[in-house]
Amino acid sequence: MNPNCNTQPTKASKPPKDGWGPRGVPDCYYTSRVLNSTGHYVRFIKKLRAIEEDTRIGLENFKSRAKDNECIEFFSRCDRRNLINKVANRVEYCLQGYQDDVAVKRQKLKELLRVEEEMNLHKLVEQVQSGYELMWKEKVDRLAYLLAKRKKEHEDLYNDTHLSKCAHVQPCIRKIQAKEAEEIQLYQMREKQMRKLAENEMDKLWHEVMMKETEALAARMEYDVINRYRRDLEAKEYTIAQIESKRVQRAKEQEMLMQEFLKMKAKFEEDNRKAEEEELRLKNERYELGQQKLDMIRERKETVAKLQADADVVNRTWDSLATQGLADEKAKLERRRQKERDLDECNFKMVEMKNRIAQTKFNSDPLILQEGQRRQDAVDMERCQRRLRAKKANKANQAAILQQSKEKREAVQEKEEAKARDEYNRQVKKQLDQLVKHKQLTDAQARKLHQNDLVKQIEYNKILKERAKDEWLNENKKCQIAMKEYQEEIKKMLSRPFYSDQVHPFMKQMASGIKMREPCPCCGPDYCYHRPPPEQEEK
Repeated sequence: MNPNCNTQPTKASKPPKDGWGPRGVPDCYYTSRVLNSTGHYVRFIKKLRAIEEDTRIGLENFKSRAKDNECIEFFSRCDRRNLINKVANRVEYCLQGYQDDVAVKRQKLKELLRVEEEMNLHKLVEQVQSGYELMWKEKVDRLAYLLAKRKKEHEDLYNDTHLSKCAHVQPCIRKIQAKEAEEIQLYQMREKQMRKLAENEMDKLWHEVMMKETEALAARMEYDVINRYRRDLEAKEYTIAQIESKRVQRAKEQEMLMQEFLKMKAKFEEDNRKAEEEELRLKNERYELGQQKLDMIRERKETVAKLQADADVVNRTWDSLATQGLADEKAKLERRRQKERDLDECNFKMVEMKNRIAQTKFNSDPLILQEGQRRQDAVDMERCQRRLRAKKANKANQAAILQQSKEKREAVQEKEEAKARDEYNRQVKKQLDQLVKHKQLTDAQARKLHQNDLVKQIEYNKILKERAKDEWLNENKKCQIAMKEYQEEIKKMLSRPFYSDQVHPFMKQMASGIKMREPCPCCGPDYCYHRPPPEQEEK
């Protein structure tokens, strides 16, 4: 840019002072520079008003669109937070289940370690009993000797190090230590300052977040109140409509009930008449049936008398047979009692024989008694040993069976746990896959909505540009027409004959010829000249 060029807009020329106009009336003063015969100023004012109206409408549209975007963003953020909370709750639930499984497995591991420790203690006792204690003592002594030897070597090596005792090195070491302490202190001070700044920033951030959440909550509460009021109105209207419909329905039902009552009354009278006829018919039928039953009873009595005579003959036959069976039963009972008496007598004789044998043993030689007692003790001892061996074998077999059953139960339980763990992992994987799919779906929907919004915004911007371009073309055409009219009016005024040789001071420039001033590129826009298109103005 030329440095000599004036960047400030040129000042407009001063308006003429009050005076007589070229077409004025005496004592009529004016300060306007536009002729009364042109409507340029009126059109200019209309254009400014139209521009202001478009600006106001655009600002209102922008505010409403911003408000809608804010509401959409708020509800999407709420949905996103709800989704995050749900995912967090599910993850917490999964972690809680995993921790419970870990606790159960830890308890089982403790039980297994307890059993293993008991086994190790048994092994240690067996090793000590078998002479392992001496070998362990030798190993402990060897370890103590090696530790003492290593400690002595370490002390010798430490004593051979003379730098720690050098008087010339101590100041340097102290200086290095002081410098390191100073650097550490400076680092701690910086870290404390940065931590304080970070806490302040975090407090500001949380304050802003809380304020935004408060505003969003207030907006949501206002929205909920509006929706509640709307729902209350709808419920009121619906209740009124329901009451009216119920009243109409009740009237219809009463009318229908009256009609049904009349029908039922007529039907009841008809049924009573039919019932009386049916009762008379049944009475006649019962009389006929009674006569038939009397005939059947007489026939039945005759048949029963014949059957009774036959039954008496059969009973007499069975009585004779039963008398023979009772004699046989009495004979069997007598034989059984005789056998019991013989058995009692035999038992009595056996008892007497045992008593005699015992008395004979008591009266025999003591040596024989001792030998018999010794043999009896040997037999009893052998029998006790066999019984103990049998008990031990039974216990061992029972322990083996219990161990096998326990191992089987543990194997089955491990299989069930593995199956449950696989099922749990499968469920967790399935839930995670569902969450990932839902997240992908929501992201795709959000991207699609964003793309649709962008497309709508682009189309709206295109419409606005086309509208602005059309308005610019229309205004340009109007300006061209106004300019032509103004030029023609000026030409007419210049070609008008003057009735006096004296020229008014204001008309001197017109008489000499008007030349339009070229606009300076550094000046502001002038609505009297040709305006650039909206695209150039935006650039």
